[in-house]
Amino acid sequence: MHPLPPSRAPRAVLLALVGLMVLPACSDDGDDRPDAGQPDSGVPADAGSDAGSDAGSDAGTPDAGGSMAWPQEFSCEGKEQTELTFNPGQEQDLQDAVNALDDCTTLHLGAGTFQFDNAITIRANGITVKGAGKGAQGEATGGESSTVLDFTHAAANTNGFDVVSKLFTVSDLAVWNAKKDGLRIESSVNVNIQRLRTEWAQENQESNGKYGIYPVKSSYVLVEDCEAYNAADAGIYVGQTQHTIVRRNVAKKNVAGIEIENTKYAHVTHNVAEDNTTGLVVFDLPGNPIRGTDIYVAHNTITGNNRPNFASVEASSSTVSQVPAGTGTFILASRRVEMERNTWGNNNTVDIAILSGLAIEPDPVQWAAGFFNFPSQDISIHDNTFTGGSGQMVDNGTPDPERRPLGALVGAVYQYGAAAHGVTGVEHVLWDGLDPAPRDESLANPINICFTRNTLPEGTQASVVDFDLQAVGGHLSAGPTPENAAAAWGETRRYAQGAEPYNCSGFTPALTIR
Repeated sequence: MHPLPPSRAPRAVLLALVGLMVLPACSDDGDDRPDAGQPDSGVPADAGSDAGSDAGSDAGTPDAGGSMAWPQEFSCEGKEQTELTFNPGQEQDLQDAVNALDDCTTLHLGAGTFQFDNAITIRANGITVKGAGKGAQGEATGGESSTVLDFTHAAANTNGFDVVSKLFTVSDLAVWNAKKDGLRIESSVNVNIQRLRTEWAQENQESNGKYGIYPVKSSYVLVEDCEAYNAADAGIYVGQTQHTIVRRNVAKKNVAGIEIENTKYAHVTHNVAEDNTTGLVVFDLPGNPIRGTDIYVAHNTITGNNRPNFASVEASSSTVSQVPAGTGTFILASRRVEMERNTWGNNNTVDIAILSGLAIEPDPVQWAAGFFNFPSQDISIHDNTFTGGSGQMVDNGTPDPERRPLGALVGAVYQYGAAAHGVTGVEHVLWDGLDPAPRDESLANPINICFTRNTLPEGTQASVVDFDLQAVGGHLSAGPTPENAAAAWGETRRYAQGAEPYNCSGFTPALTIR
């Protein structure tokens, strides 16, 4: 950590109080040509236009059968193609075949339960792995129409699948009790993950694997019709990736349901994220050259994400381990994020939090690799439905200042607000007010947060709060006394939908994307 200049010392005090830390993000050499709105960019042509149209929400993307419109670096056309079939009891034969796998091979896995003592490691191109079906939540054994790969007795710290490939497809199976990640795909291109289920047998266990579905440092990734349960970090994660579609998936009982991290051109639609600690999150971490941008989030259900946070601080990214239970969505160090036709509700802490990267790493130098990508910018939230019941029990009523200090700050302020001002809960959108740093009070809505045309519960008065985290943390750093809480409350500002300055639309025209 580089020392902060004197002008940043107050922020350092705040961040010591907030205490959010990160794990370094991995490096990636992907190009950074802006192509939002181009075919298969992962963002519809009118992303950020606030047009409010359903038309073409999946246009230009892989179809339901996985046919790719994206460019391909590898093709099996004109090459010898092989098909191999394995059934339960032939696990060693399958492992032997995988270890000597030729390009353009399809592996058919029969119905039933396969028992593995090590990862399935794939290092060939043009590979398809197909089972008989993913089965239903909680099914530890395969049936007549499902294939379960059971890693309960596998070696410690191994993944279920470990893949590096060009043109890789996996479908119609379940990965059960992987020691580490259920499906880890790294440095790959043209990845199709379809009708997959990843699950751990026990709920709320720090010892569960971190990630269910985990494509990282890849490009042109499709995740559709999948399910993920009980992961100790994220059920479905796409990170350090360019061009991804995440659609029609179900993520429940994880710490984070669906996580989009340091990713460019993501199309996240028609998913269900319920009963996680936090439902659907979009963020950048420092130290990565991919500057996340152009994230389209539509037609998702993000409700009831109140599961206690069971991530291990040692084994998991502290960004996730310190998220308060009851967080529907948080957006951190992200830009050009459009959210429309989603449903939020019954998230105990807040429906949407918009945060600066400086809340987790205060030294701008640490963000240099991502072109100083710590500010959030251009967040368009329109034509969504907020059903109510959110923000009324921050961190499920038991904030932990040591493990989840941000929740403790919010909880202290709103406990005072309820007692002194009759406020019934945190507004639908909480902005931390840190960007652009240092804060300039003369600037109204400097990062262009737009909140318009959303359907709100009857009687809603305020929908957006400028929380001014720096000032609030300064007041509460000496303890949450009534006097300090009153002063902290006085720093916050609330706005009704339709009120300036959040009644804007679209993205900043002059924004330059690196």
